[in-house]
Amino acid sequence: MFGLALHTSTPELGLSISDFDAVDRHQTWNLGRDLSSQLHALLQDFLVPQHWQDLGFIAVCIGPGGFTGTRIGVATARTLAQQLDVPLFGISALAAVAYQTARLSKIDPDRPDIAVTMPAKRGAVYGGMYRWSGETLVSTFEDTVLAAHDWDLKQAQWPQPLVQVRLDAGMGLAKTTPALLKLGHSQAQTGKEASWRDVTPFYGQHPVNV
Repeated sequence: MFGLALHTSTPELGLSISDFDAVDRHQTWNLGRDLSSQLHALLQDFLVPQHWQDLGFIAVCIGPGGFTGTRIGVATARTLAQQLDVPLFGISALAAVAYQTARLSKIDPDRPDIAVTMPAKRGAVYGGMYRWSGETLVSTFEDTVLAAHDWDLKQAQWPQPLVQVRLDAGMGLAKTTPALLKLGHSQAQTGKEASWRDVTPFYGQHPVNV
């Protein structure tokens, strides 16, 4: 079974495909305003030599991130999942960062939680906390947007030690697309139903329909 991941929450495009055995490819492009016009052609070329029918699931970054890019990625993934009749998993950009941090830093299970911070508008920040078990990533504080002071206070009062990861305006997030794919694969293995209808962008407020 192949899985495909799309990350479009910044001006960069990230794509990743794997059968979680012999095939594992990923690539990023810095497209800026050309994301919407180039996404479909790059996606089609990237898929080769696999075929659409090889896909067993799709994972997509739901944000937080740029409004337009996130919306385009989610809409594209929803359309593909609907047409191919495969599960679609919406994965947080902050969760993908936490997963990559846990794997690269080799954080021991039952050790510090990972707090991920990303700038939002008007002095606010996006924040989320995650715990790494050694195999799976669990959210311990749901992604939210709040004043930077309130987020700092939340971290200071957190009962667990924290590994803090601070991002610069979300740039470079496309490199976490393989982590996005692995998180989708973990959900796929649970056998949990994942309809494209349930995947919506996250902008730090109420979900937005696409």
